[in-house]
Amino acid sequence: MANKSTTKTDKAERAARAAIDEAATAVSRAKKAAKALPSKQARSLDDYIDDARSAADVSKKKVKRKPKKVAKTAERAVRRLERAVAKAVAAAERKARLRAEARRAAAEAEKAQQDAAARAAEAKALRKAARRAEKEAARAELDAAAADESLAAELTAPAAADEVAEEDDAIVTAADAPEASPAAASDAPDTSAAADADLTELTVAQLRARARDAGHTGYSRLTKAQLIDLLS
Repeated sequence: MANKSTTKTDKAERAARAAIDEAATAVSRAKKAAKALPSKQARSLDDYIDDARSAADVSKKKVKRKPKKVAKTAERAVRRLERAVAKAVAAAERKARLRAEARRAAAEAEKAQQDAAARAAEAKALRKAARRAEKEAARAELDAAAADESLAAELTAPAAADEVAEEDDAIVTAADAPEASPAAASDAPDTSAAADADLTELTVAQLRARARDAGHTGYSRLTKAQLIDLLS
């Protein structure tokens, strides 16, 4: 009977020492995990680490006297510490994920803003180009109208100039014609009637040819009667 009781006691003590070792290991793992966590999450583990450390730091005398209580306290401290570590790690991971998402969203927002600015600049450039094209089109239209007016003036100017020049030539020809003296007129044979008869039988083209051969100018617009008078 005594041996059976001793066996149970030894078993309880072994369980207590195993729980104590597990608590010490949990403390070591928690401290290592805390180093990788943000300071806020790391500080949240301090109380749980202290409890597990206290559960692991018991005397051999206490283990012999109350092995079951020692084991139970250590196991509870380990469970609490492991839950706290898991919670802190999850919170840190969630925070890191949210930060990554926030950075990604910020990058996307910045890119969208840059794209919008680029599109706005492009639209502004297009509007500016359109206004410039409108001004150039209006200027080209004015230039075309001015060119049409200039061309019309050039086309009508020569005819008017020719008319004036021919009138001037006619005046000069009449003024330069030698005036026959009365004596010469009386002595010369009267051939005007025969000459007029010959001239009336000619065409306008023939009369103009004679006027040209005679050295007259300004005859191109004269009528047949005027040409006859000029050549008479």
